[in-house]
Amino acid sequence: MSLLVKVKSNGLLRSGMNYSLFSTVSSVCTMIIGFLNMRWLGPELLGLWQSLSVINLYLPFLQLGIQSGLNLELPLALGANDKERAERLVCVGLAFAISLASILILLTSIVVSYLSLRGVSNEILFGTIAISFIAILSCFRLHYIATFRSAKAFDKLANIYKWEIFSKILLVYAIYRYQYYGLLIFHVGIEFVFTIGMYIKAPYRKLKPKFFKTDFICLLKRGIFMTVFSQIKNTTASAPTLMLLFLGSISSVGLFNPALTVRALVNMIPNQIAQFLHPQMGYKYAQTKNASDLWPYFKVITIWMPICLIPMAVIGVAFCPYVISNFFPEYNESIIPICIMIIGFMFSTTFYTRGFLIMIKSYQLVILLELMDMLLFAGLPALLIILYRDYILIAMSAGLSIGYIISYFLNIIIVKKEIFKEKYNANK
Repeated sequence: MSLLVKVKSNGLLRSGMNYSLFSTVSSVCTMIIGFLNMRWLGPELLGLWQSLSVINLYLPFLQLGIQSGLNLELPLALGANDKERAERLVCVGLAFAISLASILILLTSIVVSYLSLRGVSNEILFGTIAISFIAILSCFRLHYIATFRSAKAFDKLANIYKWEIFSKILLVYAIYRYQYYGLLIFHVGIEFVFTIGMYIKAPYRKLKPKFFKTDFICLLKRGIFMTVFSQIKNTTASAPTLMLLFLGSISSVGLFNPALTVRALVNMIPNQIAQFLHPQMGYKYAQTKNASDLWPYFKVITIWMPICLIPMAVIGVAFCPYVISNFFPEYNESIIPICIMIIGFMFSTTFYTRGFLIMIKSYQLVILLELMDMLLFAGLPALLIILYRDYILIAMSAGLSIGYIISYFLNIIIVKKEIFKEKYNANK
């Protein structure tokens, strides 16, 4: 049977591919806009926005992992045909999202009032307001995204990505017209459109927010681990920006932004595939209770994806100097760091494999791997920056890339050994 016939005959596959297509197009738009930001804003203003955006990496701590727990438990409930429990879980998740959003609105009012009294610059004040607004909307975004994927509503999610793409095309003019303030309008506007779209198309829209003690405790127990996991992960992700901010300058953060834009490009395909595969993994494991059945999914993400990324990496390294020198001369210092990071990003697909361990509840190993990554992605760059302070961007890029490569091989060895253990394969 040809691939085309398989796609036409398999509704889930067809909708999944449709979702992946528009999600990928949206990511491409984001990447292109990232390069436009480089041209219109410059390293200083772009560095300021990147520095403020670090705050949102730590806000998921307030989620207590509830929505992450929903993302894990809902596919299991649906896979076990427990519709009643699935609906209770959705109600609890929605109630928590509303409660947290209300708390964040109050905290935002206090913080903004304090900053106004301190007389901070308008760039910082309005940037903080924008970040806070995005954080409030993300409470609902995280909730709805879990319900869409778990319900296999990929067609609806694809339509939302169409709205997002259209909004990005319209709102990019605001960046061109108003520079930094336009960038704030852009990010807030996109988050608003996406969240409203998910609300309109939500699979469980008729359900009302309600707390069910037993289910809330279940999500919380799952969530406590996920909170620790997320914060270790976010600390690792924010380490480069924080090190450049404190050991370098805001301009250094801005000059490193092209590498982050390239990361979005390199990880675009693995990210979309992982988002599609993770719910399918949940269904599979709920039905068989054999972790070894997840190995084919693991191979797709960790082994085949890096191989597929090789042509993209070669093209990126070959054309990077020409593109930067001719179109973004303010970022000439970023050329070597970008080329180094392209190689490193090829090995970053193991970030998506933690879902395998979480699925089988191998929590201790997940924490161990995250702590290992924190050591690699914070320790190695810090060491190289100390040794080569005059080449801070190159040192940062080299440290991160070496960390990616080491982490890649260690993850494959460790995760493969874990999912084939007898205790995770009771039905074999």
